[in-house]
Amino acid sequence: MAKIKNARSGEYMISCSAEGAIKVAKDYNNDKGALREVAEASGFEYDTNWNTQQFGKKLIEHITGEHVATKDEASAEYGEYVIFKTETGSIQVFKDYDNVKGALREISEQIGFEYDTAWTTRQFGSKLIAFINEQ
Repeated sequence: MAKIKNARSGEYMISCSAEGAIKVAKDYNNDKGALREVAEASGFEYDTNWNTQQFGKKLIEHITGEHVATKDEASAEYGEYVIFKTETGSIQVFKDYDNVKGALREISEQIGFEYDTAWTTRQFGSKLIAFINEQ
C-alpha cells in the first residue's frame, strides 16, 4: 500500500494520496489580502477601512445571502476559496487549487525548484514534495 505524502512550503500545502492524486491548498498568512482577492473575484464592493473580522463577516453574508450573527461560526465557498469565521470573529481564508499544475509551478518558482514541463501533475507533485521534505 502506497504511503500518503505531504509537504508544506510557506502558505502552501501539497498532498499526494495513496493513489497518487495531487492536491494543493493555500492557507493565507494575510487573510485581509485574501478577502480582497475573493471580493474582487465575486464582484463584492468593500470598504478599505473595514478590519479583517468586519470584512470577512460581510463577505460571507454576501456569498451565502444569509445574515451572520457576531458570535456565530460561519463559512462560505466561492470558487476555489473557502472563508471561515469562528465564533470569536477570527477569519481564515483557504484556497483549494483547481489548476494543480499551475499551483505547483507557482510554488516551484518561489523556492527555486527546477521542473520538467513534460512531467505529469502526479510526477511533478511527487518530486516537489520530495524536494521540499529534503530541505
